[in-house]
Amino acid sequence: MIKAITFDFWQTLYQGQKIDYAERLRRLKENVEQGYGTSFSLEQFQDAVYVARDEWSRAWEEDHRTLNAAEWLDIMLGDLGITLQADHLEILRLDMEESILHTMPTLVDGAHEVLSKLAARYRLAIISDTGLTPGRMLRHIMETDKVTGYFSHLTFSDELGSSKPHSNNFLSTLKALEAEPHEAVHIGDLLRTDVLGAQKAGMRGVQYIGLNTDEVTPITQNVTPDAVISDHNELFPLLEKWNNTPRDHFDN
Repeated sequence: MIKAITFDFWQTLYQGQKIDYAERLRRLKENVEQGYGTSFSLEQFQDAVYVARDEWSRAWEEDHRTLNAAEWLDIMLGDLGITLQADHLEILRLDMEESILHTMPTLVDGAHEVLSKLAARYRLAIISDTGLTPGRMLRHIMETDKVTGYFSHLTFSDELGSSKPHSNNFLSTLKALEAEPHEAVHIGDLLRTDVLGAQKAGMRGVQYIGLNTDEVTPITQNVTPDAVISDHNELFPLLEKWNNTPRDHFDN
């Protein structure tokens, strides 16, 4: 029997809003220059941002961890060859972490009703990787939307120290939910982190394509989701089927 259901945050329960990256770059450049007391060419500053962005992607893909805003800033400023006073650096960090408040993500349509029905029968949790927006801000968003109460546990990569597809993210969450991997289902949009990660941990992995269709890569070309859904209401017949048929029946 299925006892626990876990969800990804981004592009699964929440849709990110369009961001003006040019304006964000301009603001960051202006703030750094103000703190250091000199100016940089746009090209030089942009190159430093790309260095930090590439290192973030490398750490996520290879080390299975997500760099936080402080680490990202340290890499960018190091490429520029500068240091900032601790108080100004703290202002920059908070500005980056809380910038999401200007472009708040939106809960997918019908999520409240689906989560309410699921929470009445199953233990629910979030297993989400974080970018420069930390888990504390994602909690704030969920509390604002009044969905936190549906979940028994929230796992964010910046707080745990590892990111999907690391098995720790899934297994530590299931431990908190008092469920075994074969008793759990994870729903997310990405094949590498969500589906592959869940399946490696012994869970079922369901790919949600209602907001994003993940591209197949050499790493994920042999990854086959246990199911693919475009609407969270499709979970109900899936759960009914899995709860009435032993797991090994579907694996054979």
